Amino acid sequence: MQLQFGAEQIEAWAGLSGDRNPIHFDLEAARRMDAADVVVHGMLALLPVKHRMGRVAQALAQDWMQFKALLKAPVLRDSTVALSTRERSDSTGFKLHSSDGGSEHVIGHVRAVEAPVWSSTTPGFLLAREEVMAWLARFRDDLGRGFDDWVALDALVFSHFIRTQLGVIFDCLSPQFSQRPRPGRLEDLADHLVVQTSHQITFCTSLRSLGELQADIRCEIDNIHLIESPGKAVGTLDLGVHVSDRHVMTITLGLMIKALPTSQGVMQ
Repeated sequence: MQLQFGAEQIEAWAGLSGDRNPIHFDLEAARRMDAADVVVHGMLALLPVKHRMGRVAQALAQDWMQFKALLKAPVLRDSTVALSTRERSDSTGFKLHSSDGGSEHVIGHVRAVEAPVWSSTTPGFLLAREEVMAWLARFRDDLGRGFDDWVALDALVFSHFIRTQLGVIFDCLSPQFSQRPRPGRLEDLADHLVVQTSHQITFCTSLRSLGELQADIRCEIDNIHLIESPGKAVGTLDLGVHVSDRHVMTITLGLMIKALPTSQGVMQ
């Protein structure tokens, strides 16, 4: 399976996610981040990979599966990448690599798992039904056409998180990462770079074709674990996703936060 992402797809994902980091549009900005060309959003590159890998393993409708991806190197605009898979004893591994096999962009696996227990004391946030309907309509008419519902739900929650909830990360960090005003959205990042390093989704397989994503969707942010060093923090956080008051997905984001020497706050 070969994939390629051009300027039109990059713009479409930026419109859905709100991520207008200059490295996704401006060659000079990308080169300042040591990229040879404009960088494709990591989540954009993962969309077809998630859909394909979610179809690899046969599972019953109420089983749970886990998709895990480590983002190793960015995919560049208009470059051709290939998805290869390998069967293991308890999972199916995958790689997203350059067409010549010379570099790896994403590695990971998909496997069946036990139903997780989600327990959180955080108040969480509710996605307005009208917003969900409008977002899903845009997604399914373009980038998400034909993708399973769990892929759409993951993309929706991730987009909402980076557009409105980034401040919870900085609330957990020491004063070396303080920024005023408190950043809540991507465009508020002036002094820091936020890079996604991994993406894990544990989901009920009924989400392959749920047909209920226009119902109430609530998300809780919990289990934030960050390790700090001078000018940098790395760690993970969980997003517990509920549809119609039923826990159907846990998203675990791996993140790196770096202080920038100049005012160029971005997310990669």
